[in-house]
Amino acid sequence: MVSYNITALSNVDSVGTLFQYANNSAGGVLFGIIIMAVFFIMLLVMKRWEFDKALLSSSFACFILAMLLSFAGLLNFMFVLIFLVIMAFTALYVYINR
Repeated sequence: MVSYNITALSNVDSVGTLFQYANNSAGGVLFGIIIMAVFFIMLLVMKRWEFDKALLSSSFACFILAMLLSFAGLLNFMFVLIFLVIMAFTALYVYINR
């Protein structure tokens, strides 16, 4: 395991470039793992409501967050599409079920 002294970086001049460096050092999966963790945490936090409503809410919030991270260049656009598909199928299920 190689350790890095992230405070000694000379080409990092803002928080955004620090996030990009951390994501590149992790092989581009850092923010993918973070957004999946946010999705499941939101799903578990909203368990007092029905599962379909909690799934729709958490997928919508993670869809918006994934879009922002994708436009910032920190996340692959595939995550945006994944949350969009989850949100669309859940919304269709809620619409048909009600």
